[in-house]
Amino acid sequence: MSVPQEDYIAFNQYNSQMNGLMQQKNQLKMVVDNINNSLEELTKNKSDDIYKNLGQILIKTTKEKVTKDLNSELETLTVRIKTVNKQEEIITKKLDSLKTKLEAATKANEKKK
Repeated sequence: MSVPQEDYIAFNQYNSQMNGLMQQKNQLKMVVDNINNSLEELTKNKSDDIYKNLGQILIKTTKEKVTKDLNSELETLTVRIKTVNKQEEIITKKLDSLKTKLEAATKANEKKK
């Protein structure tokens, strides 16, 4: 049983995609952790006035506004993480299928020898 070269190429491409998704997911999780830490610090802060970093300057704003912005960003990141998870599931299924096919072909080739 011979496996077409395309299957090997597809397997490697899916592996690369999976690695990219894992890196993207890790980056998203780091941003989520930073936002959660910021929200925690905001709850500890007694003042209603907050200074927000905007490029190279600090802008005075309200605690309520910053909390609202951070929660909105957190929701967006959560949706992105769910999307990455779904993509990972799809690629994992494709990888498993190709792996099974490639292993079967390898065993068949070994039996011929």
